[in-house]
Amino acid sequence: MAHCFDCIGVEFQLGLVDYARRTRPGLDIRLGDMRTIRLDHTADVLTCLGNSLSYVYDNQDIQAVFRTFTAHARSGTLLVLCCSVAPIERDAPQEAEVETGSGTAHVTISYEWDLRAQMNTMWRHRMFDSGEETRDVIHRRVLGPRELELYVTLAGFDVIQITDGIGAGTLNEPTAYTVARYR
Repeated sequence: MAHCFDCIGVEFQLGLVDYARRTRPGLDIRLGDMRTIRLDHTADVLTCLGNSLSYVYDNQDIQAVFRTFTAHARSGTLLVLCCSVAPIERDAPQEAEVETGSGTAHVTISYEWDLRAQMNTMWRHRMFDSGEETRDVIHRRVLGPRELELYVTLAGFDVIQITDGIGAGTLNEPTAYTVARYR
């Protein structure tokens, strides 16, 4: 699609920017922080996908992200967001076998929900056939749908739809897509 549209990608992690530039040299990928980056022009569509907003934990930082959206919007600009709107909670760890570049791994995933911090924590443990193990921890901020709508509205956008992607306008999953238009 980049050959039909003027697209700019912004990523916080240098390693991912380097990878994107190597694998897709025709794309304009920039290193930047979505709380502070200013590209000095507006766009028809702004996207914040891959749960990126869920990795912004502080209320002031979330407001800064929305100021970035506003700085790049003009009347009619669409904003498309994907973020956590409900915690993932499980009574027991999930287990699965997955194929990776390093062979088959047995993966165990468990979750914790901290209501006060609105933080959903996921622990992953991978045990490979080789005996190698890897572990990681992922923290995601959960913004309830009404809170998300408030941030969107305060930034000057009108919500068109918030949906989980399964059904039009439904919210039955922990991740939602929000589409809004700048006033």
